[in-house]
Amino acid sequence: MNKKIFAALLLNIAVVIATASIVASYFFYSRNPLVKSGFDSFQFFTTDSNVLAALSSLVMIPYEVQILRGKRNKLPHAAIVFKYIGMTSVMLTFLTVMVLLMPTYGAVFTLLGTAFYMHLTGPLTALATFLFLETDSKIKLPETVLAIIPSLLYGAVYLTQVVFIGEKNGGWSDFYTFNRGGYWYIAMVVIIGVTYLIAVLTRLVHNKMTKE
Repeated sequence: MNKKIFAALLLNIAVVIATASIVASYFFYSRNPLVKSGFDSFQFFTTDSNVLAALSSLVMIPYEVQILRGKRNKLPHAAIVFKYIGMTSVMLTFLTVMVLLMPTYGAVFTLLGTAFYMHLTGPLTALATFLFLETDSKIKLPETVLAIIPSLLYGAVYLTQVVFIGEKNGGWSDFYTFNRGGYWYIAMVVIIGVTYLIAVLTRLVHNKMTKE
């Protein structure tokens, strides 16, 4: 038995179930004051990035089952790239929480209830599976650009809602404090830069662990 693929399969199933359960719970109750209910929860990159990572895990599951059954030799490269994009996104969530939100809101709020998984366990699971378990093909350097697309899209929406529309006009509050002091443009450059750094560094480790 391919032990790495078996471990990845178990973790991917756990990620899909945990993420689906937590997001579904937002439509019924929220135990964390930093998490909004229902569709409003998708205002947060935390929710969006974890859903993306869960979708990338879901894509992996049938291929890993096929490998374990001897019907496939390796994971498709496109699926690995998708996992790479999802992993990079949730690791940005992890770093944002650890560096920005925890000092602002405290460890209790940022890791309370479902946030413990969405901010910590989920991202680290995605990182571990991508770096050490799903290593059937290398990530090419041009593909690192793909990993920053979700952050770019979310950044554009956040900028529009927080800066251009503003909370007083029906936009979002600056819950990530990216516009503190009016320096949103610096925050956006830093966030995209950090995202790309995550993509580059994790690519290096993943490629060293690959079978190729």
